Amino acid sequence: MAGTYSRRSFLKQMGTLGATIALGGALSSCGSSGGSANTPSTGGSATPIASSPPSGGSASGTVNFFARGDEAIFKVFHRLRDEFQKREPNIQVQIEEVPGDFYQKFQLKLASGTPPDCLFECDCTITSSIRAGALEPLDSFIANDARFDKSDYLPIAWYTSEYEGKTYGLPYDGGSMAMFYNKDLFKQAGIPPLSPEEPITWDQLLEYGRKLTLDRNGKHPGEAGFDPRRIKQYAFDPQASWVPWLWVWGNGGEVITKDGKVPLDEPAAAEGLQFVADLGTKHYISPSPQFQQQGQISFLFEWDVAPFPKGKVRVSTGWYSPLSMTAAARNKEAAWKWISFCCSEEGQRIVAELGQSVPPLKKLANSQVFLNPKVPPEHKQVFLDQLDQSILRTPGDKMGKYFGGYVVEFRDIFNPAWDAVLRGDKQAADAMKEVRPKLENLLKTGKVS
Repeated sequence: MAGTYSRRSFLKQMGTLGATIALGGALSSCGSSGGSANTPSTGGSATPIASSPPSGGSASGTVNFFARGDEAIFKVFHRLRDEFQKREPNIQVQIEEVPGDFYQKFQLKLASGTPPDCLFECDCTITSSIRAGALEPLDSFIANDARFDKSDYLPIAWYTSEYEGKTYGLPYDGGSMAMFYNKDLFKQAGIPPLSPEEPITWDQLLEYGRKLTLDRNGKHPGEAGFDPRRIKQYAFDPQASWVPWLWVWGNGGEVITKDGKVPLDEPAAAEGLQFVADLGTKHYISPSPQFQQQGQISFLFEWDVAPFPKGKVRVSTGWYSPLSMTAAARNKEAAWKWISFCCSEEGQRIVAELGQSVPPLKKLANSQVFLNPKVPPEHKQVFLDQLDQSILRTPGDKMGKYFGGYVVEFRDIFNPAWDAVLRGDKQAADAMKEVRPKLENLLKTGKVS
C-alpha cells in the first residue's frame, strides 16, 4: 500500500464511498492473511533453539527475510534494506516477497526444513507460530540492546508479540481503527466535516449513510424506487467481515471474558453485531454479500479521518504486527541486526516517512514525522487518540491474551457463522448461540470442535 492512511488504501476498500472504516496504521494484509488453524509443522529444523544474546563482535553473512504484503510494502522493506546495508555492509539481506497467503507458504517452508531466518509476522498468526515452536524468544536480545526499552513504545505495541511471559517479535507495523471519509461527498450531501475529536453516534451514522448512498438512478435508501441491487455509491464500509468486535463493545457487550467465556449470544453483543450486519442487508448503506456489486471508483477527492462511531459506549481497537526471528534461523545474530534496525527509531523513522503505519515509538508517533498536517490526512492525531487506554479494547484483553491465545482458530470458528449473518441468512443472536460453545471449548482446551 502507499500507506495505511493513504488515498490508495482508502479507495481500495469498495469504490466511491462516502465514508469507510479502515485501518489507520495496521496493514490491510494483517486482516486477510489467509491463515488457517493448521499450525506450522516444526519438522526437524524448526525445533526451538535457546536464545543467545548478540555478541560484542560484528555480525556477518546472509539473512533470509520472509516479507508478506504487496508491492508498496515490499518497496518499504527494500528501502530499509538499502539503509541497513550501508550500516552493516557485511550482512546481506535477501528479501523473499510473499503476496497473498503468506502463512500457508510459511508453513510449507517450515515443513520442508527451509525456514527463513526472520519474517514479517501477523498479529493474526503469531500465537499459532509460537505454540508450534517456530519462533525464537527475543527477550535476551532486547535486554542486551540499548535501543530497546519497552516503555518507549505505545502500550499496545507489544501486546500481540508477548506470550506466556516471553516476547516473540518487535513492533513494526500497526495502529488503530479510524473512520476514513470523503470530504467532497460529504459536502455534496450537505453534511459538515466530521469532528476529529468527538465521534458521531450510530444514529448519525445511519442518518448520514442514507444521504450518502445512491443507486444508479440517483435514489437514496428509503425513497420510492430505490434499488439495492444497483448501487452507484455506498456510504459506509464497516470492514465488518473481519473487525466486528467494535460493534459488540460499543453496544455494551463483551467478546471474551476474564474466565474465558464468549458471550456473543447475549443481547448487548448480539444486537451490536446485528446492527452492523443490518447496515448492508436492511439499511443498504454498506456493501453486503447479499448484493454482489461495487460502486464506481473516483480517484480525485479530499479526505480525512475521524474517530470510530460511538454506540452506548465509546471504544476503539488497534494492534501491531511484529518482525520475528525463527527458532531455526541459521544466522540469529545477523537476523537480530536486521529486524532490530527495522523496528528501532532509525528504521521506524523511514517507515513513518513513507506513510506505512502509526509509529509504535511514542517519540515518533507524537512528532511531525507522523503528524505533519501537510501530508493527508490532516487529522492524524485521531489515530493516536484512538489508542487511548481508557477506550482501547482488544479481544481477550480481560484474559491477558490476544484472542485468548488462539487468533486463527477463533476466527476459523467464528467467521462461517458471522458470514451467514452478513448475508442475511441468520440473525446474529441465533448464529452466535450456535458458535459460542465451540469458541469456549477452544479457549478451554485449545482444540477446534
